Formats: sequence, structure tokens, C-alpha cells
Amino acid sequence: MRLVAHRGFDEQYSANTVAAVEGAVPHADMIELDIHRCASGELVVAHDALVDIGLDGVDHVDELTASELAALDAHGGEGIQTLAAVLDSIPADVGVNLELKESDITEQALSMAESTPHEVIVSSFDPEALRGVHPERRADVDLAYVLGLTPNDDLTVARELDCGYVHPNAWQCLLTGVVGAAHDAGLGVNAWTVDSRPGAWALQRRGVDGLIASSPHVTEWVE
Repeated sequence: MRLVAHRGFDEQYSANTVAAVEGAVPHADMIELDIHRCASGELVVAHDALVDIGLDGVDHVDELTASELAALDAHGGEGIQTLAAVLDSIPADVGVNLELKESDITEQALSMAESTPHEVIVSSFDPEALRGVHPERRADVDLAYVLGLTPNDDLTVARELDCGYVHPNAWQCLLTGVVGAAHDAGLGVNAWTVDSRPGAWALQRRGVDGLIASSPHVTEWVE
């Protein structure tokens, strides 16, 4: 069972930062990162479209350039970094899960994925972000559909999108038959967000393939 660091183990570190990635690398098989596009066109690593600090008249990531975002004191002295900078801090043998927060950045993300040595999963809640990815582009990446409130319908969408994985909420995995249904459909299952050891243990017994976890300590009870 694979351990995926949610935003770089965001329970312990400031989410989506180089510091979080560097702290997560010794423990994680893969790092999950949230991706937006900024005003200067680069992909940057941030969960929210809003800049969560006081700026006169500016409150969105796409209103600031990469250099302006990097100069912000957004995360204990670290600004919002470009995806390229964060990928450079991840060893080649640690995988990367790029969660797309916008539907029109897929091609740009795929191009970056193809140029990196990492194993890459490209995921999104938005099927339009994954739809139309040419099969030839999938030689270097796997697609993952993040399931919503209708997991059975969403599994159908994931199959239509030719995904390799689905990412259901941990509670869906525990309270419904989504794990077995996904496996029957040939889909791997990475459950999110796992924040307790008992939860990790129960999810392992359910047969999930990966845990997208907020802390490395959740797997200390998992054999």
C-alpha cells in the first residue's frame, strides 16, 4: 500500500511548500501537489485560487506573476512556488500526484510531467480537466478521477476517461462498496485524506492501493 503525502503532509508542514516536500520525502512514496496557473503563465503549487494574505486589490493567484507569488510571505517565510521549482526538490524515485485545480491547464501539466523523471499521476475533481487526453500522452502519466458524492456514477466517468486510478474520500471507502467496484473495473484506489492510524488500518483492510495522508504517522500501525 502506497503512502502519498497530502500537499507534503500538511498536518506537519505548511502545505504545498518546498519545506513540506523536503520533510515528506523520507517517508512518502509519492507527493500530492495542488496546481494553478499564475498571471505570468507558469504553473504554481497552491491549493486555493485565493491568496490568503492581505494585498491591496489582489486576492487571486492568477492576478500575480510567478516572481510576485514567490516573494510573498505566504508560508512562514516561503512564498508560493512554481511547479518546476517544487519538482526540482523531489528525488526522482519519489512519485508526484499533480491535482489540477483548473480545467484548462492539463496540456501544460502533461508537458511538465513528460519532462520529469518522476512517476506522475494527474488527478482532478473536474472530468473536463482529464477528458480528451490523447492515449499517446498516457505513456508517461496515469490519470486519476477524484470522486464526488455519487461514487458509482463517478466510476463510470473514470472508466470513460480511461483513468488508471480513482481517488475517493476515505469515508466513501469505508462505508460503501466503492473499493471493490473500482477494482472490478480495473481501477486502482487511493483514499483521501487519511489523518488517523485506525483509519489507515481500516482502509488497508478494505483493500485500498494508496493512502493520501496528512501525516506519515498514520501508517505506523499498518503492516
